[in-house]
Amino acid sequence: MHPAFDSYLQRDTWLQALDPRVKLLFVIVATALLFIGQGTAIAVVMALVCTGLLRAARVPWSQIGRVWRAMGVLAAMVFGLTAIFGSEGGAVLLQIGPVAVTAGSVAQGLLLAARLVALALVFAVWLFTTDQSAMVRGFVALRMPYEWGLTLALALRYLPIFVSLYGQVRDAQQARGLDLAQGGLWRRLRALQPVLVAMIITALRNSEHLGWALESRALGARGVRRTVFRPLRMAPTDWLATGVLAAALLVASLLRVL
Repeated sequence: MHPAFDSYLQRDTWLQALDPRVKLLFVIVATALLFIGQGTAIAVVMALVCTGLLRAARVPWSQIGRVWRAMGVLAAMVFGLTAIFGSEGGAVLLQIGPVAVTAGSVAQGLLLAARLVALALVFAVWLFTTDQSAMVRGFVALRMPYEWGLTLALALRYLPIFVSLYGQVRDAQQARGLDLAQGGLWRRLRALQPVLVAMIITALRNSEHLGWALESRALGARGVRRTVFRPLRMAPTDWLATGVLAAALLVASLLRVL
């Protein structure tokens, strides 16, 4: 699978072995905790916990650092814009003409930036530890219609195929003298026409073959009960993780109310 569309790392750890429904519940609960809590410390703790979970799943530091660096740039932009243009009150820390940076806007910027990083790491835990086919099986097990799950699985399967096909067609056309780097934007877009035509023809041909394959397997036939080769079953570890997540959400909700 193309790395741009599949971040899953196959490791023999308890996180990879968890039921995909439990990991989806983790994403939901962690997101709820981030917005239930009003302090920046909660977001920082969540980011550190997710980093620890990624290391427990044996995700290399290089990939974890890539997530931190990518989100760090966005977090810095969010913090700067919120601190400068935020409407929160408080003591004025910096005055530049009509622009006033207040303590409240700085605190709000820190909160939003920390939440953004923590939220990205929460989804990184899900994506790095869950196979795409397992994600689809989890959605179907949660009563998503079978056709929806199949559509999602096919999309995840064919996106990297078309990316690879685009690279092959582009390289083949460049070997025949096609220049894609010279000229302005409009000229470069016009130079992509042979590549796009070949891509469209191949996509139509593949979709026709895929339709025949699905029709031969009785997709859409009425009265057909679909079965799976490996049905999902909750293990004791899955129930334990579910209980911990439910307890964390309950405690956070009670603390917020009190």
